[in-house]
Amino acid sequence: MDDAMSNRNEEAGPEQVVERTLVAFGSRRESLAIVVAVAMLMALGYVVEAGWKRYVLGGFASVSRDVIWMAPLSAMVYASLLLAPVWLAAPWMRAQVARASALFAAMWLATFAALLPWTQIHRVAAAVLAMGVASAIMRWCTTRRRVQAVVRIGQLIGITLLVAGACSVALQRYWQRAAYAALPSPATDAPNVLVLLLDTVRASELGMYGYPRATSPAMDSVAAGGVVFEHAVSTAPWTLPAHASLFTGEYPGVLSTSFRAPLDGKYATLAERFGAAGYETVGFVGNPYYTAWDSGLNRGFLRWFDFNPSVKQVLRSGWIGQSSIVLQLMRSRSLRNVIDAFRSAEFVVIPKPGGDAPDARELTDALLGWQAARDTRPFFAFVNFFDAHEAYAPPPAYRTRFTENPKARDLHDGEIAYVDDQVKRLLESLRSRGALANTIVVITSDHGEQFKEHGISGHGNSLFYQLLHIPLVFRYDGHVPVGRRVPFIVSLRDVGATLLDLAGASSDLPFPGRSLVATWTSSDSIPPARSAAISELTQDRVPRTDDPLTRSQGISLVEDDGMHGIFRNLKQIRPLLFNVRTDAAERVNLAKDSAGRTAYDAQQTRLRRLLLLDTLEVARRGIRANKARILVSGRAGSDSGKAQR
Repeated sequence: MDDAMSNRNEEAGPEQVVERTLVAFGSRRESLAIVVAVAMLMALGYVVEAGWKRYVLGGFASVSRDVIWMAPLSAMVYASLLLAPVWLAAPWMRAQVARASALFAAMWLATFAALLPWTQIHRVAAAVLAMGVASAIMRWCTTRRRVQAVVRIGQLIGITLLVAGACSVALQRYWQRAAYAALPSPATDAPNVLVLLLDTVRASELGMYGYPRATSPAMDSVAAGGVVFEHAVSTAPWTLPAHASLFTGEYPGVLSTSFRAPLDGKYATLAERFGAAGYETVGFVGNPYYTAWDSGLNRGFLRWFDFNPSVKQVLRSGWIGQSSIVLQLMRSRSLRNVIDAFRSAEFVVIPKPGGDAPDARELTDALLGWQAARDTRPFFAFVNFFDAHEAYAPPPAYRTRFTENPKARDLHDGEIAYVDDQVKRLLESLRSRGALANTIVVITSDHGEQFKEHGISGHGNSLFYQLLHIPLVFRYDGHVPVGRRVPFIVSLRDVGATLLDLAGASSDLPFPGRSLVATWTSSDSIPPARSAAISELTQDRVPRTDDPLTRSQGISLVEDDGMHGIFRNLKQIRPLLFNVRTDAAERVNLAKDSAGRTAYDAQQTRLRRLLLLDTLEVARRGIRANKARILVSGRAGSDSGKAQR
């Protein structure tokens, strides 16, 4: 039989060989077309899911804004890569078998990928279910015409997504230009404003606050030429509510922010206020989880630089690219890391997978590139340096900066040193360009980090002072005193009002909070008016009750005498009272004895009153804001009527 087949092949002429070759490559081309078409269906599903989460449910999308054009490219890469065996074998299969194999494999992959976010379904069950769906589609596609219909639909979807993605990019740029052109004229002497926020850096890790390691020489130099607040207190122990409070001037307890909910549009933002004063507003953020465009923090900013438009981000723009195993592989730095990733093989999509976010060097490059191409209009620029956040992975040159065998805190300090060098490069470059001559520079943080203090690591899980005590520096040459250290307890909430006051950008409608300018112009013996240093821990939305102390999972108050009462600390409800002026590490709980318990109860009463007063003030601001909007719209209508007449 083999001899007969050999004889037939030998007898075949050139025309038959060419025909068989064309059929073989036709099968390969057809199977590839099927794979690409199904990949487009998979991309469409991912884009729809992201849009549904953000615009219908009002939650986080956890993707780049460019997902519309990135998702098709991502799906094609993974589909082609994982289905390569079918494509390679197609020329040696019958055409019908090649089509069927490609369709079955592609539909199985698309269905399995769509099930990755559903962690309630076991991975084996998901794989079996995907096989059932693929088999059902196979039974429907019994003719070549139906297969071709699937291919055409997929091609149409792919073209539509890519065109829509291109239009989205074009519209974003058009909106930026239009919004910039619509800005009112700024004051002639309006200063620039540059806010540098060190994500996950507590005050005690910096030299200006007495840290013995040289983690921050550049920032210490900035602080030496301005005002340092010795006891600045964050409004929250994790990123989103702290940033939202900074941008709105409101306490976290009245905001929408939680692990599942971004900042909504209820309250005006600092960027909107600066924009109304004629400022160009830009943000450069490195935190891909809770400061990206879907966090709501970008409201009022003309430009918000978050995810890198990179190959890595393209690969992460889909269910497969957001699965745990692929994320582990992308982070791998050695063969051992790759082996560990395959060994764990967790085919699930985690709730907040993040993306290819820029590090301190990339953020600095982006800001300097933007600044070099702009005109003389004053700017309000915000930068979030995310490098010091866990997992601590400083560049090699900084990994052993402070010890040969670094542990978590050593690596964290190395990250701070890396950010400090980038801050130095940023400020020196801006100074050489003359852009710092009339610029307010602020250095601060959103929260700190715990390193086993009170038996806790990380952040977002308590209200101890390690998480709340943040750096706060104001530098404005010629307007802010040099070398001034303010001993008063101040809140992160008041930074926005202070910036608007310093910049002369205040309006008829006051921004929430109080300006801190009086803290460095008045004597230390006369405490100026400030917002109470209230901090709140809200992971999820909590039921509202008549008692304002229950509006968050945790709530605390730091007063001028240094007394820090923690009244709800997640599930811990035992009384906690510390004096952070004499016991910054909070080793001694003063509420254990009767005198301390009396002081604790008195502070709790004061906090309850402060929260009630703030609730009334929030309501008053809302009424004033509505009146202002009605007045503005009335004037606009009147002007429009005059124009028509």
